[in-house]
Amino acid sequence: MASPRKTRAGKGGPARPPAPLPEPPTPATLLVSPRRFAAQLQEVELLWWRYVWVPVVSGLLGGLAYTLLVRHAAAFAAAHSEAAAPNFATYAVNTLGTTFLAVFVFVLMWGFGRVGSGLRGRAAEVYGASFALLPPLYLLILVVTLLTPAAAFVPDAASVAGLGSDPRVLERAALAATAQTSAGFGLIVVTLLGTAAQFGFVYAAFRHLTERPVQAVMGTLLPLLPALIIGLIGVSPLLFAR
Repeated sequence: MASPRKTRAGKGGPARPPAPLPEPPTPATLLVSPRRFAAQLQEVELLWWRYVWVPVVSGLLGGLAYTLLVRHAAAFAAAHSEAAAPNFATYAVNTLGTTFLAVFVFVLMWGFGRVGSGLRGRAAEVYGASFALLPPLYLLILVVTLLTPAAAFVPDAASVAGLGSDPRVLERAALAATAQTSAGFGLIVVTLLGTAAQFGFVYAAFRHLTERPVQAVMGTLLPLLPALIIGLIGVSPLLFAR
């Protein structure tokens, strides 16, 4: 006599449904608790594109902040010379150019971070999520820029006559005035110090993911200087305007 077949659930009961897959951590989790972010990230599969949208959004907001700041300089130069007035294409180039730099910095961080931290570091996801630090700061700069009177972004009337009619000289003088405003100074600080602060959160996540301090340090330090140099290039028109 054949023995009865056994069910997987045991005692003839229905099979249990598979446990739901864990949700990936939000980018903000990295800023609140890097260790918790890393622990949750270890529970989901590796997807390098999971947080690519974060640096894209950060770049767009940074580009908008930069465009709103420098638009006064271009308009000032056009108003006091024979240069063409800025148009939509000018603003689009400034915005998209800054966005491209942000995405390029992310790719650079990912590449160098992958070399330093290894596969276990999941550099694409960690560095992508680290850009969540910047959008709120760029939004604050946008608000401050819109609340600042336009006259604060251009040289005073007494010094205009001594600048001549060269649009490049006029624009540099206006950029120098823009850099001295709260919004201009804030953009420089966020671009440079904000980028540097990202690496603090990244190191804490790498330390948990790799479980090797040397790999965590290498994955953090290798992209640091190149990222800061590119950020410096991005704000150089404001930082070095005279």
